[in-house]
Amino acid sequence: MIKNITQAIAFAPATSANMIVGFDILGFALNDVGDEVTLIKRSDGQIVIDSIESEQELPLISSKNTASIVIQKVCADFRIDCGFSLRIKKGIAIGSGMGGSAASAVAALVAFNHFLEVPLSNEQLVHYALFGEELASGGKHADNVAPCIYGGVTLTRSIDPIDIIKLPTPELQCIVIHPHLVVETKAARGILKPDVAMKNYVMQSANLAGFMAALYTKDIGLLKRSLNDVVIEPQRAHLVPGFYPVKEIALNAGALACSFSGSGPSMFALSETVREAHEIAAKMIEGFEQFGIKTDWWISPISNNGAHVK
Repeated sequence: MIKNITQAIAFAPATSANMIVGFDILGFALNDVGDEVTLIKRSDGQIVIDSIESEQELPLISSKNTASIVIQKVCADFRIDCGFSLRIKKGIAIGSGMGGSAASAVAALVAFNHFLEVPLSNEQLVHYALFGEELASGGKHADNVAPCIYGGVTLTRSIDPIDIIKLPTPELQCIVIHPHLVVETKAARGILKPDVAMKNYVMQSANLAGFMAALYTKDIGLLKRSLNDVVIEPQRAHLVPGFYPVKEIALNAGALACSFSGSGPSMFALSETVREAHEIAAKMIEGFEQFGIKTDWWISPISNNGAHVK
């Protein structure tokens, strides 16, 4: 069942979840930025984290890290007893809203998949990656792990059973601005009200349907009109100082849409050209500076490439 190889290295891209109108069900992948995991076969049956390269202090205990816990789970289920060491390189800050916990879990699983004579399907990879998300956020949601695995824009119709639909990928640039703040996913989910007003449910449903129609028809005008969150964004905006002023700056600079990336604090905006993307990014950075907040930033097309072995 296991190939006669000693190690595999996999890269998993950063992702942006929710895509404004698809809380817990939509997400898309980015280029270049992401996490890398090296998996090395052992002979003692142990799952051990050898090292983590990260600007943040992250747990080396296998039961507390999303990368190692998914390997523990898949090895137990398939009765694989050789053991593995993990070396993790974090390119995504935890708590940034760019799918950092998902990327580590997915990179570990894709590296593990390279050891198997009969690889796991994408649906099986999502199934196991969800155990990492459960550890990180307290619940299983595939809005980051699905695009991380499949690439492009994905819709999670169900996680039991796994049902992922890859949607058409718009030829748009994504600007991600990461303010130097930390918003933990558990905390960001914890503030959400359990009930939604009927009028907001109807409006959000219409916007979600309009957005998906826009992807299939390539109607940028419809896409722009539809990307408006009336349910989640208003409840989380206070978590990021200057959220609405910076959003307004982005829209005035020509962004098609702007909101939280995942649970934040990162914000993302969409544009049709690279030139516009750089102009929007510069304006958003200036906006955060007015609130005394430093930022990191990325510009990337929405990427069709998911996690892969290097």
